[in-house]
Amino acid sequence: MSIESDRGRWLRWGLAVAGLLVGGLLVVSAVPRIAAYWFVLPAGASLDAIDEGRVISRENAEAAFRSYSEALAWQPEDPALREDRARLASRLARLDPESADRWKELAVADFRRTVALSPGNGTAWARLAEAELEAGAPVEKVLPYLRLARLTAPRRASALLPQLSIVMRHWEAMPDEMRAHALADLTSFWIRRAIRPLLVSIYLDAGFEARAAFRERLGENERALRDFDRLIASSLDG
Repeated sequence: MSIESDRGRWLRWGLAVAGLLVGGLLVVSAVPRIAAYWFVLPAGASLDAIDEGRVISRENAEAAFRSYSEALAWQPEDPALREDRARLASRLARLDPESADRWKELAVADFRRTVALSPGNGTAWARLAEAELEAGAPVEKVLPYLRLARLTAPRRASALLPQLSIVMRHWEAMPDEMRAHALADLTSFWIRRAIRPLLVSIYLDAGFEARAAFRERLGENERALRDFDRLIASSLDG
């Protein structure tokens, strides 16, 4: 009887120790991820500004980039962190003209790493295409990336707007299939007031033919086009 009691006691003790070890391992393995995301908390406002087409200062963008670099030191294989840092590098290429080439190279490298880690991320494929174009790649090189974006990106604004931006800015070089795809959801984008400033920014960055196609598509809703023109006018006045 005492032998069975001792066995039961040892079994319970062994299970308790095993539980503590497993719990400890889980905590230890979670520490790098927790630390990484702690570093990027202050950078959220900068990425929100990029998402919404708002102005962001060079100082804030650089601070956010440093935060993501510190986070990636803890989690170098995290595709979300890698993609966000690439987006900041792309913006810094515009904000810091003297170092634009370096920022463009960093953006391309991070986006390439992102799609390697997460090949089903259609938004990242579109952003890689945009970064490659900004770095001087010919359109023919990035068309396969855009087609992968079409195949894998979810049909929501955050995934489709990067594609619209790319196609609008490189309209003349884009095949008809890419033009039609990029403009297909324009009227549904307009319904979302939060992204209207971004649509204005995309429109103003485009050439004449792209703007004409944009207006024709949005003009299927006459009120939407009138509201858009008012927003354009107010943005130019400001």
